[in-house]
Amino acid sequence: MGTTFNALDAYTLLNAENVLIIGPPISLQMWQREAEDWLGSKAQILKTGSTKIDASVRVLVVSYQIAVNRKNELMEWAGPGSVMICDESHALKNTKAKRTVAILGRGGMINAFKHAWFLTGTPMTRWADDLIPFLFRAAPDQIKDLTGGLTIDRFRLRYCITVKKQWPGARFPVEIVVGSRNHAELGEVMATCSTRRILKDVWESMPSITFTRLAVQPKGTKDLLDALKAMTMTQVEAGLRSNDDHLSTIRRQLGVSMIPDAASFIADRVDAEQGAILVGAWHTEVIDGLMEALSSVKIDKRSLRVATLDGRTSQAKKSELEAAYNNGDLDVLIGQIGAMGVSLNLQQGGSSIVVVEEDWSPAEMDQFYARLHRMGQGLPVHVDTLYVDSKIAEAVHRISTAKRHAHAAVSDAHQEGLDQ
Repeated sequence: MGTTFNALDAYTLLNAENVLIIGPPISLQMWQREAEDWLGSKAQILKTGSTKIDASVRVLVVSYQIAVNRKNELMEWAGPGSVMICDESHALKNTKAKRTVAILGRGGMINAFKHAWFLTGTPMTRWADDLIPFLFRAAPDQIKDLTGGLTIDRFRLRYCITVKKQWPGARFPVEIVVGSRNHAELGEVMATCSTRRILKDVWESMPSITFTRLAVQPKGTKDLLDALKAMTMTQVEAGLRSNDDHLSTIRRQLGVSMIPDAASFIADRVDAEQGAILVGAWHTEVIDGLMEALSSVKIDKRSLRVATLDGRTSQAKKSELEAAYNNGDLDVLIGQIGAMGVSLNLQQGGSSIVVVEEDWSPAEMDQFYARLHRMGQGLPVHVDTLYVDSKIAEAVHRISTAKRHAHAAVSDAHQEGLDQ
């Protein structure tokens, strides 16, 4: 929430005109709520491409997809002295993506705003070329002076390590980025146009796997949440630990209720990431629902390539899916957490995990994360955990945390014994 408050506070200090906030679909309600609380004025979410803009509002909140679809209209709305805030702006790292072109390209939305702020905790998730869209806008003169020209080829020549790769079926090899260089110089450039430290500056103290928890608010859950209100946290925790049938049913139904929002979030991650997305769920009903929802999604006129792996999957099929994921033949693999704990190496296919149903066993979750977070993974792994704000979600998190602390205490004591 620190970046949210900083951005809104900066907006008030500028005494600016309108502010357009662009973010992933799952963040829109949070931005609307915080903007209204912080600014004391109405904020409108444009949920569809046809939602009429309220002429009285100064704060609009939209997804990246809506921003692309209504680019010209939003540029006309901006007016002089306006601010554009792009949340999770590493979603703009792909120079060829429609969202990047619409916002940062020639004639892009950025031209209609006096101030444009890009918020992210991971500006460089892959290699240095992830920074091209941002730096070409934020520090064009510096990049031109350092590289000899404001072109992707010149930037890669100075800051990236590339190799030629012959893809199956292609007539000619293509140049791909496999590393970065001149980090110090690039960090100096970043420092001139960033108000916070970039990941490189704190890399030694950062873990190689990071986590974000995101609350969703699906419809049709009131009765489920009301049923939980009558129980204390102690009762909910005890019920989960003992596999109480009633709580197990509520937990499954909450998982099912998340499918539409979760599918939208996953599709947005696919559009932003270079590699495939690994999705974790627990109930087969949720897995099947996600499969159905995502199979109907199209990105750039291409249907998502989605597969499932759970207790119903044969070992031979698991091997096929492992190869497909690592070879780039899948966009999303939806896995049952308990069925993916061992014997699956997926680190070559991607570095992004989305957990739709969290298990309260840290050992189970760690095994699931280890499908990507393992030796041979060349990128930082990030985990987004989605949840419905409820006593069950809180109980699962509390049980998991307590078990993790217990595991750590046992592990520490074991190590002390070995050292004596």
